[in-house]
Amino acid sequence: MSKHAATALIIVGLAIMLSSAGPAPAADEFAVGATNIALAANGGRIVAFSSHVVDANGAPVKQWEIGNVIDGKQVRGSDRPADSYGWSSARAPQPGKPEWFILAFKDDKTRLVTRVVLDPVTDDPPEIGRWAQDFKLFVSNTTKDGPWVEVKSGRLMNRPVSQTFDFPPVECRYLKVQILSNWFSDQFVELGEIEVYEALATGDTLDQLIIRLENLLTDLKRYRDSQRYNQPLRPEMSSTLTPTEQPTTTTTTTPPPQ
Repeated sequence: MSKHAATALIIVGLAIMLSSAGPAPAADEFAVGATNIALAANGGRIVAFSSHVVDANGAPVKQWEIGNVIDGKQVRGSDRPADSYGWSSARAPQPGKPEWFILAFKDDKTRLVTRVVLDPVTDDPPEIGRWAQDFKLFVSNTTKDGPWVEVKSGRLMNRPVSQTFDFPPVECRYLKVQILSNWFSDQFVELGEIEVYEALATGDTLDQLIIRLENLLTDLKRYRDSQRYNQPLRPEMSSTLTPTEQPTTTTTTTPPPQ
């Protein structure tokens, strides 16, 4: 997208928002915030996890350790961060034995969350079947040991693009992500990144406008990436991408590079 087109899109978006701002909405109305509260730079942290790849001495392999899912570094096309390939478990999930990790937010505070974005892309290509497929999300308001309440289940496409999953706003002190399956590998399951977003009250007109501006910028970035990498804006809603597609041949897998 050209600079002129981007500028025009921003102006149109601002005009629409300003003309539709109207009176302040009721205090119980919410909008999705634009800050990724799972990001390590924003105070997010991993407090527990099932496994990650280790070397011959039992030490975590930095490029594949669990902390990579919240470092903000993503594999995109030829852009491959040298120190962060994503997260790889030490084994593939099995029925009744999912791989998992638990997130906490800044200062261990309870947040009202409503959106999770999962990026399946890692340094390994999708053809070898290690990327995450089926998943479940749980929240706890007490401890990292639960009790847990399921808020979302879904399936990731085996496609190189981040995928958004929304659910009704829910209080969350700890978020547990269970990965139930990959795409057919019997060795590992992998995930590139996770993002978590809050539901914010929009009872003030100025706050509402700021939130809309932030979301407009997020949508512009998605549009830019869709043009740069020839990806759909909302892949989970695209009828041309079927999540149940399976490869016709089996590929022999090898452990991730160390």
